[in-house]
Amino acid sequence: MFFAGYSVRSSLVASRAKHDEMLQFAATHDVKPWVENFELSESGIAEVAEKLQANKLRYRGVLVAKDASTS
Repeated sequence: MFFAGYSVRSSLVASRAKHDEMLQFAATHDVKPWVENFELSESGIAEVAEKLQANKLRYRGVLVAKDASTS
C-alpha cells in the first residue's frame, strides 16, 4: 500500500483505536478521497496555482509525476 504512491496521515484528534475503526470503515465501504491530479511540471504547477488563486480548486490538488500517473 505505501509503495504505490500512497501515504497515510493522521492527527491526534482521536485515539489510535478510533483511527483503526475509521480506516476499517473506509476499507469496508470503499471510501476514497476526491482529488484533482495535476502534472508535476512547470505548467502543472502554474495550472494549480491559478486554480488556487481563483478559488476554483475542488477537493484536494495533487501533483503527480508523468510516469507515476495511473489515470
